[in-house]
Amino acid sequence: MKNKLLVQRTYHAFTYLSRRVGRLMRAQLSPCPITVQQCYALESLMEGHKSMNSLAEDVAIHQSTLTRIVEKLEKQGLVTRTRKTDNQRMVTVQITETGKQIHDQLYQESLKIIATLLDQVPTAQHETLVGALETVVNLIDPENQAFRSAMEICCATNIIGDILPMKNKFKP
Repeated sequence: MKNKLLVQRTYHAFTYLSRRVGRLMRAQLSPCPITVQQCYALESLMEGHKSMNSLAEDVAIHQSTLTRIVEKLEKQGLVTRTRKTDNQRMVTVQITETGKQIHDQLYQESLKIIATLLDQVPTAQHETLVGALETVVNLIDPENQAFRSAMEICCATNIIGDILPMKNKFKP
């Protein structure tokens, strides 16, 4: 892309969107006994049971962080963990009925919030806005080759030089 201004505007839109959605989710969850990351885990598990590796990848957090999240969810009765009999290191996580109920309540409340926000946009622009958001989601899907290429480019060098050492590189 040659238009530097559009690239800068896109960068700012992405970062602001991420921070503001996070703020909105934290506000929504403030009276609840679960965190945003726990909510992401429940959302992912609504698709079905998953291994810890798969769940960590899906919610984009390190497995050690996910372990603490899943432990808390398990203590609350929202998920269960099981170990494979043939490989005790392999842990599968499944959402419980209570977890599904919590997720469904949060989902319904989220739909109300989104409807309220969408009402602030002219009706004629709804399809365009939602289509653009879906395009962005598809662009930043880790399964998308363009996204994987972008990750390889951004992780190829230590952009902050000697200030901080490089952490784990993106693994395509």
